[in-house]
Amino acid sequence: MSAFEFARQVGDVFVLPDTCLKIKEVIDNKISSLDEIAEIIALDPALASRLLKLANSALYNFPNPVDSVSKAVLLLGETQVYNLVVAYGSTEAFSKTPPDVIDLERFWEISIHAALIAKFLGAVVGIKQSEPLYLSGLLHNIGELVVVEVNPDVARLCAHYKKGVLPWMRQQELLGFSYADCSVALLKLWRLPDSLIEPLNYLNSPQLQPKNKVVQVLHLASRLSLLNAAFGQFELEDLIDQQIISGLGLKRRDVDEARAFASLEGMSILSLLNPKGSMII
Repeated sequence: MSAFEFARQVGDVFVLPDTCLKIKEVIDNKISSLDEIAEIIALDPALASRLLKLANSALYNFPNPVDSVSKAVLLLGETQVYNLVVAYGSTEAFSKTPPDVIDLERFWEISIHAALIAKFLGAVVGIKQSEPLYLSGLLHNIGELVVVEVNPDVARLCAHYKKGVLPWMRQQELLGFSYADCSVALLKLWRLPDSLIEPLNYLNSPQLQPKNKVVQVLHLASRLSLLNAAFGQFELEDLIDQQIISGLGLKRRDVDEARAFASLEGMSILSLLNPKGSMII
């Protein structure tokens, strides 16, 4: 089966909650207001509580308590709220993923690290904040959860990292496609923005888009997040071509700082939002 056929098999089961779809419609409508977004979120107690918890966390350190959804939406802004909504919807969609097949905490750790590293490096190389680097990084590997559902035996084999065996090559060998390919297929079925999905087509082949900074940064972020999570199993040189780093004008110091930033912020996010039970942002 192709990556699209895998995604289509779970497409009727793993769907974004109605709240997420409604908010996406409101955000896509350029004349809609933040008040409308707040009204929709307020109707979903789980999402509303996550939003308030995030707004009152040390991640933002607002000077006064945020005691209403409308105030949280105003302070966080449309982009951060959209990130929260999609992350919430994604984790809700896969909330029943069998824990005996995949370590979900590790999965979301890698995903969060990729998002944070992409955000950090994007700022360093001058990519404007409107680019969906964070969400693309967060969702780059969600295809793994699709494979867990459709073919858990192969997913188990792919989950065991071995030195000298690159994960995406292992996926290609066993499935005929990578998890990134499956992520692209699912996100298209979810009708997420093309700007979020398109760079993931080149996640494992950034050389095909050498002048596209978003593609290059997401490629680095996916590799560096794996380096953080699979500590000691890979070296930087195993996963990343130095030419990609230098082509972006980055130094080794930038890479190290991005990894450290993800480790620090990722830990607090995992602790804040309970990866074992519900959602990540």
